[in-house]
Amino acid sequence: MRPSGVSYKYIAPPKINWKARKNLTKQIPHLADLSEKKAKDSTALCAFVHQVDTDLDEWVDYHTGLGFHTIYLVDNTEEHDLLSWQNKRRNAGYSVSVMPKPGGKGRQKYGYHMCASEHKNDHKFMAFWDVDEFLVLKKHATIDEMLKKHLKDGSLTINQYIFGTGSTDNYGPMPVTKRFMNRDGDTKKDQHKEGKSVRSILTLSDYSGFPQSVHSFKTKKGTWKDTNGKGKYDNNGSTNLDRPVDVAVLHHYKYRSPQEFYSKACEGETKGSPECRKKNKPYAGTVKDDSAWEAMKKNVPRYAMFDEFEDFM
Repeated sequence: MRPSGVSYKYIAPPKINWKARKNLTKQIPHLADLSEKKAKDSTALCAFVHQVDTDLDEWVDYHTGLGFHTIYLVDNTEEHDLLSWQNKRRNAGYSVSVMPKPGGKGRQKYGYHMCASEHKNDHKFMAFWDVDEFLVLKKHATIDEMLKKHLKDGSLTINQYIFGTGSTDNYGPMPVTKRFMNRDGDTKKDQHKEGKSVRSILTLSDYSGFPQSVHSFKTKKGTWKDTNGKGKYDNNGSTNLDRPVDVAVLHHYKYRSPQEFYSKACEGETKGSPECRKKNKPYAGTVKDDSAWEAMKKNVPRYAMFDEFEDFM
């Protein structure tokens, strides 16, 4: 039994390779300072991983480039598939930590509770979203700069843009932020049905118990608020009808290529069946938006090399 009250086999991560970390400071302009003094005001990121995603490394690089202090992954795979990955990442200087918690997709709230309660004294803030969701900051260079202005206590919600398949057909070995640049729009006519959905960033000292949903948290001070300091929420804080996107927004790569979409949507007994394909339709997207890709190249400059390649898939 761990401090979170959740029973799982805790495996302490190996120490970070500090020589490699020093080299990373030359490659990533906004790499977080991991000193004990800075940690108290830092922001961490937590995600629940049911299946190892092909774009996990890009997702970690991207958010490391935004200045997140540590990235925690709740490993929901049956064989703790992320253990070796974690050890290699830490040896390369990255502050990542993996907690094994098998047991099916329905454990996501348990996973978020593990992150919030076990690391509430290690950071000031913690964000919670999936590994196919990439945070785009519109007015700030780092996550800490944004939160300094927009989150004093309680919980901050961030709305989403839903990204579609664009003109792709199949998986291609390129960054997802480069492959997909077509999203839903801001008007009611071209907005995706999930466009009102939110994810949360929590003031850890205000955490007050098990999450109400994977989108929102109970807090000791007040309730949820967006970057405008308000919001029109449903009962459990999963959606915000106001949908502010001028300060920060999550790019949700829900569909990717039709091949990838059907592989995920039709997983199981009906995989690949005409019935499943008829029931689940890919979404193309209506508005071109390359801001996540531009942020990636700016914050993790080595990714700019991919501009030399064309994705024909």
